[in-house]
Amino acid sequence: MPSFNPTPNSPPLADKPSVASSPAQLARLPVSPGPGGEENTVESEGGLNLGEIWQALRRRRRLALLVGTVVAAAAFGSTLWERTFSPVYQGSFQLLISDPISNDAAGGAGGTVETLARNRTSIDFPSLVETLRSPMVLDPLRRQLGPAGGLLGAAQVSQVADGVLSVSLSGSKPSEIQEALNSLSTAYLNFAIEQRQRQLNEGLKFLDEQEPKLQFTVNKLQGELAAFRRRYNLLDPESEAGALKGESSGFDASERGLDAERSHLEKLRQGVMAGSLTASSFSTGSAEGVTITQANSDLLAQLQGVEEQLSLARSTYRNDTPRMLSLTALRTRLAGQLRSNQLEALDTALKLNANQASTMAGQRRQVDLQFLKQPALIKDYEQIQQRLTVAQGNLTNFLTTRSTFQLERAQKAVPWSLLSPPGVDGNPVGPKLRQGLLKALMFGIVAGLGAAILRDRFDHVFRSSGEVRDQLKVPLLGHIPHLPFFKGVQQSGRFEVEELDRDSASLGSMAGPYLAGSTPGAQVYQRFAYKEAFRNLYTSLRFLNTDQNLLTVGLTSSTPNEGKSLVNVLLAKTISEMGQRVLLVDVDMRKPQVHHRLGLNNLLGLSSLLTEDHQWREALLPVPGYDNWWVIPAGRRPPDPTRLLSSGRIKELLQQISQSGQFDLILFDTPPVLGMADTPLLAQHLDGLILLVSLDGVDRNLPKEALARIGSTGAPLLGLITNAIKEEERSPNETLYQRYGYAEADGESDQANAPATAAAGWPLRPQLLKLRKQGKGLLRWIDG
Repeated sequence: MPSFNPTPNSPPLADKPSVASSPAQLARLPVSPGPGGEENTVESEGGLNLGEIWQALRRRRRLALLVGTVVAAAAFGSTLWERTFSPVYQGSFQLLISDPISNDAAGGAGGTVETLARNRTSIDFPSLVETLRSPMVLDPLRRQLGPAGGLLGAAQVSQVADGVLSVSLSGSKPSEIQEALNSLSTAYLNFAIEQRQRQLNEGLKFLDEQEPKLQFTVNKLQGELAAFRRRYNLLDPESEAGALKGESSGFDASERGLDAERSHLEKLRQGVMAGSLTASSFSTGSAEGVTITQANSDLLAQLQGVEEQLSLARSTYRNDTPRMLSLTALRTRLAGQLRSNQLEALDTALKLNANQASTMAGQRRQVDLQFLKQPALIKDYEQIQQRLTVAQGNLTNFLTTRSTFQLERAQKAVPWSLLSPPGVDGNPVGPKLRQGLLKALMFGIVAGLGAAILRDRFDHVFRSSGEVRDQLKVPLLGHIPHLPFFKGVQQSGRFEVEELDRDSASLGSMAGPYLAGSTPGAQVYQRFAYKEAFRNLYTSLRFLNTDQNLLTVGLTSSTPNEGKSLVNVLLAKTISEMGQRVLLVDVDMRKPQVHHRLGLNNLLGLSSLLTEDHQWREALLPVPGYDNWWVIPAGRRPPDPTRLLSSGRIKELLQQISQSGQFDLILFDTPPVLGMADTPLLAQHLDGLILLVSLDGVDRNLPKEALARIGSTGAPLLGLITNAIKEEERSPNETLYQRYGYAEADGESDQANAPATAAAGWPLRPQLLKLRKQGKGLLRWIDG
C-alpha cells in the first residue's frame, strides 16, 4: 500500500493507480449530508449503528467466511464423529392414562362432592410428568436394574395426545434400553394402581365423616319449611303473588280500553262543535255508548230537506227575497237544535266513561296493596327452600359418590394401559445430522460475524481505494501506491527529485539513503509506477477542468503524517514535466515541509507576504532543474497562522497570483483539516480542495469528520486521493508491466540481481522468509 510519508520500517508494495475516468464521476462534489443525512456525516457516538456493522461485515467478509467455514466444519465434523463411533439409540412405549389421583374428577355422578373427595380438579400433566420422573418412583427401579438403571436419569415423559403419555429412553446399548423400558412400564402401571387405591380410601374416609352432618342439616331445614307453611296458612307464596299479578295485568288492559273510548268520544264532540259530522258518521259513535234518538233523526231529516229547498231556491230567487230569507232562518234553527242534542249525548257518554275509570282505579289499588304484602313472605320461603335444595343435593351426591368409590375399590382395575409395548429402534437416532449441520452453520455464522466485527474494531482503517470511494461517496481522483525507494525520505529531511529520473544503471551506484538496497530492475519499475500514478491524477484534474477552469487547488489530509507534502511535491513535478507551468505554495506555516523536501531557502515566504510589505514575486523560488516549476515556501513561523489566513490580505494575495497569468496550475500544501481552522479558511478562496486519505494508517472515522468539516465551510470538494503507506498486495497489472518491459531494465530482473549469498547463511532462512511472506499474503487476503 502507498507511502508518501513512509516510516523506516514500512514494507514495500506497488499497485496500479485506481482513478476515476468518467467526467461525470469527477464532477465537483460539495460535501453535505445526503437525503436522510446518511452520507458524509459523522456517526453519533453511542448506540448501535447497524450501517457501521454492515460495512464492517462487508470489509471483513473474507475473514468472516474463513472463520465461519472452519468453525462450521469443525462442529459438523464432531457430529459425524459421534454419529459414527458413539451412536445413540432410543426406545419408547406409550401409556393411555387415567389419572390415579383424579380419575373422572369433573364428570362423575357425584359432581362437586366427588371432585372434593378425589382431591383433584383435573389431570395436571406437568405435575404428573414430574412425579413419574421423581426419585420416589425411579429409585427402587434403579437398584433393581443395576447398570442399566443409569439410563432412567435421562427418561423423557411427554404428552403426545389428550390422555396419552409417551415414555422414551436413550443410550448406546439397545439391550440395556429394552430391559430398562420393560421394568419402567411395569413400575408405572403398579404406581397407578397404588395411587388409585390410596386416593379411593382417603375419599371414602372423607365421605363417611361428612354424611351425618349433611343428614342433620336436611332434617332441620325440612322442619323449618313445614313450620312456615302452618304459620301463614299457605303452600307457596309465589303462586299467590302470581295470581295477584295476573289480576293487576287485567286492570291494565281495561284501563287501556277506557282510555281509547274516552279519546274517541272527545274526537266526536270536537267534530260536532265544528259542524263537520254527518248523520252516518255520528251514528258510528252509537257503538261507543252514544245513543241517537228518533227526534234527532227527524231533525236531521228536516235539516236535509231545508238544505235541498234552499239549493233549488237559489237558482230562482235572490238572497234578499222573503223566500230565501225564510229558508235560511229555518236551516239555522234546525242546525242549532240538532247540534245541542248531539253535544248533550256526547257529554253524557264522557261522564259515564270517567265513572268507570274511577271505579277500576280503586279496585287496582286494593289488588296492589295485597300484592305488596307478599315479598317478605316470598323472601323467607325462598331462603328456606334454597337451603333445603342445596342440602338435599349435597346429601345425594355424597351417597352416590360413596357408592362409586366402594365399587371402584372392590374392582381393583388398572387405571392405565399400554398403547404400544416397550421397543427399541434399531437405527441410531443421534446425533442427528440435519440438526448437527444446522447447529454447525449457526455456530459458523456467529463465529464468522464475531471475528469480522472484532477484527474491524481493532483494525479500523481503510484497506483499499475502492473501499474509501464506496464508503465516503466521493469521487476518487487517483491512488498513490506504496513505493519502497521512498523509505528514507522522512529521516533524510531532504528529497532529491532529480534522482528519480536517473537510469537504473546509475541508480544502483548513486542511490541516496532511501534508495540503497534496491535492485536496478526494482527501481525502474517503482519509478514507472509512481509516474503513472501521478499522470493519472493529473488526467483526473484535466477532466475536472473541462467543466470549469481550475487554477487554484489545495491538497489537504485529515491528520498529519499522511504523506500530503510529498504527494504535493511529486504532483507538481509531474505536471511540470508535462509542460505545464505549476506553482506550489506551502500554506502549512505551523510545520512547513516543502522547502525541506526540495532543499530551498525558507527565509522569505508566505508568512512574510502576509505580514510585511513584499511583492509575491520576491518570495517566488524556481526549483533547480525544472523550468516550469516554482515554489513559494511557508516562510518563518508566525505566532498566529490562523489570524493571517482569515485576513483580507490572503484573498488579495491569491487574486494577484491567479490573475498574473504566469501559471497553468497553482497547488497549495495546506495543514490537516481536523484540529485547525487554517484549511477551511483558505479553502474559501480556492477553486477546489482535494482530500488525501492514507490507507492502513488513519482511522476510517477521521476522513468522514474531515469531509463534514469541509462541507460545513461550503468549500468545493474536487475528490479524494488515496495514499498507501504500507506494503500492498501486488497488482495483477504488475505482470502486464513486466511483459511490456517496464519492470526490468536491460534484461535484468529482481531475481537475477538478488544476492547469491542468501543460501550461504542459515539453511532454514529461505523457508522461514517464504512462510513469513505467505503469512503476510494470507493476512492481506483476509483483510480484503
